[in-house]
Amino acid sequence: MLSYQHIYHAGNMADVHKHLWLLCVLDYLNRKDKPYCWIDTHSGRGAYDLDAPEAQKLGEYKDGVAAVIGRVRASAQPLLALYGAKIMAMNGGGVDIHAYPGSAMLAAQMLRGQDRLLAYDLHPQEFAHLAANLKPYKNARTMKEDGYQGMKSILPPALRRGGVLIDPSYEVKSEYDDVARALAGAMKRWPQGIYMVWYPILAAGRHDAMCAALEGLASEAGVEFTRDEWVFGPREKGLLGSGMFILNTPYSCAEAMAAARGDVFAG
Repeated sequence: MLSYQHIYHAGNMADVHKHLWLLCVLDYLNRKDKPYCWIDTHSGRGAYDLDAPEAQKLGEYKDGVAAVIGRVRASAQPLLALYGAKIMAMNGGGVDIHAYPGSAMLAAQMLRGQDRLLAYDLHPQEFAHLAANLKPYKNARTMKEDGYQGMKSILPPALRRGGVLIDPSYEVKSEYDDVARALAGAMKRWPQGIYMVWYPILAAGRHDAMCAALEGLASEAGVEFTRDEWVFGPREKGLLGSGMFILNTPYSCAEAMAAARGDVFAG
């Protein structure tokens, strides 16, 4: 949806959940010398100014990254230490959170010399920010293009290791079917890829049918999958929680995320 701008929600608990998973998977890929390709289908701006009027309007980061950064910094979990270091680096090493990296920025920062990032966004304003924010990263390529079509055209990538993050807005009900359809095609073209899907947990429960379809894909392909959901507590409306569905889950990532979750929600 060209009306959606993530800056209104940047740094919320859904971002914390999604970005911890992203760093966990990329850290896993970095453990081997072999190069990889990472694809971000809905990249947004790449980085977010939390002092901007849009971010301040809802202030979701206050109950997200700003609320947990103290526990993240105190944790002995390597994954949380990595996440905390990325956040603090964007904020001059301090604990006051004024800037927040998006998924494309985090991926670009994790790249090694031999790795590649393909970051898509179709929104003109968001793409302008994305291109500027990722310009310093020579291994990152930005494209003003529909991410589903971009993924379809590039798979399988020349670098056969790697994966995809799919993170649409879900403002339109058909997005759930679009995700399942895109993944069905992607799995046929690149069955060894790691596929990560973020989805909102809303009262309507539309994510359940999508997750059932993704479980069917995993069963048909004979690959491991993880469905990880963080429920934020009872609310009358809006986002009830955050979900991540991973196909071809890397070894130990589910366990690392479970450990990180305990420290994030401690106390």
